[in-house]
Amino acid sequence: VAGMVAFYIVTKGEHPFGEEPDRLRNLLDGNPVYLDKLKKDPAAKNLISWMLSHVPKDRPSAQEALKHPYLQSKEKQFEMLCKVGNQSEIKTGDVKSNVVRQLNSDTKDWRSLMNADVLKYLSTDPSNGRTFRYKPLWTDCLRLIRNINEHWQDRPRPKPQPEAFYLVGDPQEYFLNVFPNLPVVVHEIIRSCDWKERSDLQKYFS
Repeated sequence: VAGMVAFYIVTKGEHPFGEEPDRLRNLLDGNPVYLDKLKKDPAAKNLISWMLSHVPKDRPSAQEALKHPYLQSKEKQFEMLCKVGNQSEIKTGDVKSNVVRQLNSDTKDWRSLMNADVLKYLSTDPSNGRTFRYKPLWTDCLRLIRNINEHWQDRPRPKPQPEAFYLVGDPQEYFLNVFPNLPVVVHEIIRSCDWKERSDLQKYFS
């Protein structure tokens, strides 16, 4: 019921299981035919799809739903990405980890979404000028996000700064603009496994 109410509110009066006379059949079949009406808002679609899961035990509790990125601040979304990027399996690219495999199942090269000069700037250690070569894997994207968040304030502030510095501005805002769907993707993967019980991740999921 909560999922149907949420859908009704977000769509301003629509029913997720369609119109009569097919609505009841769609409801019994667990087929929310109108869910694609939310395709322009992937975060809302992901949350409401979860809430409409056909099997009741697969639906989130109220507390779990409130932890979904759709209902979390940008600050909390970014914080979650950094914490996930700090997990040992992410740092090492552990292929035995189901989370790592799921994240990297998306074959799109995340680096292509970034300004090339910004990527080079963020990949270069200002203390020695060495450039770390991040791979096209999404686990490496999370590593970069974590590393920049951890060390952004440590970077020297000579004047003038390179143009890339100003293109980034605020790292949180920059990364969430470049990768707007990443918090939802990461949240969906983590909430489906035991990582959500880890002490440093638990508060983002329950």
